[in-house]
Amino acid sequence: MVKVKIRQIFIPLVIAIAFLIVGVLTLSHYGINWDAPIHMMRGQAFLHYFLTGKTSYDLGKRTSPMLVGPKDYASRYYLGDTEYIAPPFPKQPVSLPERPLIKAEFEDQLAKLGKRVSFYQYDGWGGEFWLNFDGGHPPLIDILAALSNRFFYGWLGVLGDIESYQLIYILISALGVFLAALFTYEISGSYLASLAAGLSLAFHPFYFAESHINMKDPSQAVFFMGAIWAFYLWVKEGRSFDYAQDRSGRWGGLGRFGVFIIFVALALATKWNIVFLPFILIPWLFLIRKTEEFKAWFKLGSLREARRLGVLGLVGGVGVIAFIILIWPYLWDDPLGKLKGILGFYSDVGSRSSSFNLAWYVPTLLLFQTPEIILILGVVGMIGVIRERGGPPVGGLKSGYLILSWIVVTLLRVSTPKTWGYGEIRQVMEIIPAMALLAGVGGFYLVRKTRNNIIIITIITVITIILLVPIIRLHPNQNYYFNSLIEGLKGAYNRNMISWGSSNDNIYKQAAMWLNKNAPTDANIAHLQGPDFSLSPLFLRRDISISPHHFSGYEQKGEYILVPLNPENPPIFAKRYPEKFLSPVHEIIVDGVSLLTIYKNDKQFLKPEFNKEKTDYGLILNELRSGELYYWKVNLEKQVLVTRITLDYANPECLIGEEGNERVLFVDQSGHRELHSNLEKKDLGGVLEYEFAAEPAMVIQIHPKNENSCFKGVKTINISFLLK
Repeated sequence: MVKVKIRQIFIPLVIAIAFLIVGVLTLSHYGINWDAPIHMMRGQAFLHYFLTGKTSYDLGKRTSPMLVGPKDYASRYYLGDTEYIAPPFPKQPVSLPERPLIKAEFEDQLAKLGKRVSFYQYDGWGGEFWLNFDGGHPPLIDILAALSNRFFYGWLGVLGDIESYQLIYILISALGVFLAALFTYEISGSYLASLAAGLSLAFHPFYFAESHINMKDPSQAVFFMGAIWAFYLWVKEGRSFDYAQDRSGRWGGLGRFGVFIIFVALALATKWNIVFLPFILIPWLFLIRKTEEFKAWFKLGSLREARRLGVLGLVGGVGVIAFIILIWPYLWDDPLGKLKGILGFYSDVGSRSSSFNLAWYVPTLLLFQTPEIILILGVVGMIGVIRERGGPPVGGLKSGYLILSWIVVTLLRVSTPKTWGYGEIRQVMEIIPAMALLAGVGGFYLVRKTRNNIIIITIITVITIILLVPIIRLHPNQNYYFNSLIEGLKGAYNRNMISWGSSNDNIYKQAAMWLNKNAPTDANIAHLQGPDFSLSPLFLRRDISISPHHFSGYEQKGEYILVPLNPENPPIFAKRYPEKFLSPVHEIIVDGVSLLTIYKNDKQFLKPEFNKEKTDYGLILNELRSGELYYWKVNLEKQVLVTRITLDYANPECLIGEEGNERVLFVDQSGHRELHSNLEKKDLGGVLEYEFAAEPAMVIQIHPKNENSCFKGVKTINISFLLK
């Protein structure tokens, strides 16, 4: 039977408490993810429904905390999660006041209410919407975070509005540090191994940073680890299915199974990565099938034992599904039908029909974003596990193979044909605790025969210092850590290891702090892309306005534009314009790499090479046809950098919206072709203008998307350009 001893949990408890204290003290240093606002609003809506049975807060009308409502979109490219939601009504460009002052509006509302309510309690994204149009990831962490907000912000007032949500992320992550250290002790019997594992998880730069800002992935990683830990103990301590054996007051077999099911339920209610758990556990059970512990846990060939295990599995499975349904009001009216739809959601986001797959991207990224000391200890642990055919003899049950199975299966999940991983290693974050455990096992093998306390203390000190250095040096941008194998962040940038999906959202708060100090009164910020939702109005002064309509392009009305690091270069005017035409007013630089650039769209910051523009008027638009397919073509006499295409006459039936009804193909003198689909255009009162960011071209082709093309019936166009 398992006996919990104070000395056994002392080290895990100390590391976890230290992690929690540091995490809470640094919460205000971090920002939020781009999908955090929608999760906070969803959590508040469901919590309010649980507490009151109401779908409305009755707080009065105000502008959405994230600009858009369920019917709207605001981003010109890289749409945020909010803008992807597709209930049965059409999406439309968001309608906003000329200068929305969202924070000021909310603070004035609070003053009238005379009480603290969260900025993210908003009826436009309230219970009426979520009860009918939810889906995707389950809402457990959203609801727990909303509950924390109501208690620590709304009632006690000891934490800020946003920080009180994030407290839950830190609490669960601290539990993960505790479990990693405890689990390692149980499989090794080594306090140093326990300490090494706990430190490896607590000070893994990615885990440390994401524990502050990420509402799903660290939590699911912790619950995933908890499920493996409980299952391991259930098998290790024997079957103990009889109730009499559980009345001893100790943690009996049914109790261990219950803890296992609880962790599975919590994991599944957070994110469905846990469905891959059987692929980890079954190979391990096969490997230990001849051990005494396995035979005590399950008697091979025993029909009675098979029935008992089958009943437990059935009851546990029903319990898990019941828990998901209980906490998710969206499912209540059609549980099976909606669960089936959620399965489809996970199938869509986890796979692609194309056989093309960057099979080694995530594993390679994991290698380069893990501190060297963890990799070294992990290699030592892996060698020890293989040499001793299963791992430390103290824990037994080939526990090392369980850890290796955990790592291998997780990597295979994102490295096989037709699987798809987005958002980098956060999508496989359950592998980080496994690597921490393996590092702990490596620590065990490293000092197994050492009895010299000075050597042990020296090793612990060195491990701690090595792990702490990047945490302190990169603060609060630890999720951009890259190790020396790729020459740090600069090396990763030079080798294109950083994509637009990197966890750059946290950086927006640092931009907000700069704007609060340096932007003039009544400054405007242009919202251009989904990650801009990470710029919460709560971070800014009350006089600063955010709106997609502030983007003025060539009119240069002085708005600020925030551009996070993104090596990709999509052919979209709003993305390319500031980077090509404007000099930065501020950059947030870490390890020699600019993580976020702030531009001010003002003539004083216009790059000198882009201050003269010429126009050719009346260029003939030639129509070319091939069967039912047709397009228009303009041949230019020389290669120029196209900035605008204007039509003095436009087809009156063409739609004037954020996107046109045509695509423009630019062909330069070398024959390079680039298609522009999301066209920036303006109605100038009878004249229609399309804007481009100095795109090189000798030939321009206009391809209609439908019969409502604005170029239909047009004979000539005007081309504005810069000479190359």
